[in-house]
Amino acid sequence: MLEICRLTIIESLRRRLTLALVGTTLLLVAVTGWAFAEIGRVSSLQGIERFSQFSILLLFLMLLFTGMLALTAVFTAAAAVAGELESGVAAAVLARPLRRGSYLIGKWLGLAAVVGGFALLAGAGELYVVSRVAAYAPPQPVAALALIMAQALLLMTLSMSLATRLSAVTSAIIATSAFFLAWMLGTIDQMGVALRYPTLMTVGEIGKILLPTNALWQAAEYYLEPSSLLAMARSFGIFVQNPFVALSPQPPAVLVWAGVWCLGVFGIGMWELARRQI
Repeated sequence: MLEICRLTIIESLRRRLTLALVGTTLLLVAVTGWAFAEIGRVSSLQGIERFSQFSILLLFLMLLFTGMLALTAVFTAAAAVAGELESGVAAAVLARPLRRGSYLIGKWLGLAAVVGGFALLAGAGELYVVSRVAAYAPPQPVAALALIMAQALLLMTLSMSLATRLSAVTSAIIATSAFFLAWMLGTIDQMGVALRYPTLMTVGEIGKILLPTNALWQAAEYYLEPSSLLAMARSFGIFVQNPFVALSPQPPAVLVWAGVWCLGVFGIGMWELARRQI
């Protein structure tokens, strides 16, 4: 199992798709530094207003970062699992005394090391560039990065499980579509809270149950927001409708459900791989 983990890490780092997505993310980090430097140079705002401007911009850029990270996790996982199953590499590996469950766990550990490590390094680089250029840092960056990494691992698990039955492209497209659909449902939920419309709130809650990726993003979002921005958002009710502002942390039950969901989806993937003719 550990050998499968090691080989998965090496193979994932060699893939051109992974390198392209990593390069795109690094480009986002560079653009972030330039954007903060330009805004700091031309903006006439001072004090708390300038502070809030930087925090909102950082939230928007971190949302873009989570999108790129999601694509990295989804396509890397789908290619790593479905690619080996379709090419016959998995059949050769499983011909040895290695259980299919151990094979998939090794794959998950290797991919988690790649995706999780990339999430932490790139996210930390993003925040470091902002702190150096704009002298601004979010209040709880470690907690925020941990939740963003958890979101990526959850999507990676979904893509892996789909890839045990479907092709790499199909698995990646389904997982990516689900990610953006969950984000849309999360926005609908926030609008339902702002408008006090139970139907919209119910739709949003169903979205959190079906795929809790947006709930993890909202939890990370809260830890990226300074107290001054939260106070301003609570003073103006219209900010509640803003998908880039989370006024309260996610309940612990939501985070627990994300872990249970991930284990359940991975279990389905193991069951599908055990049933598959290789």
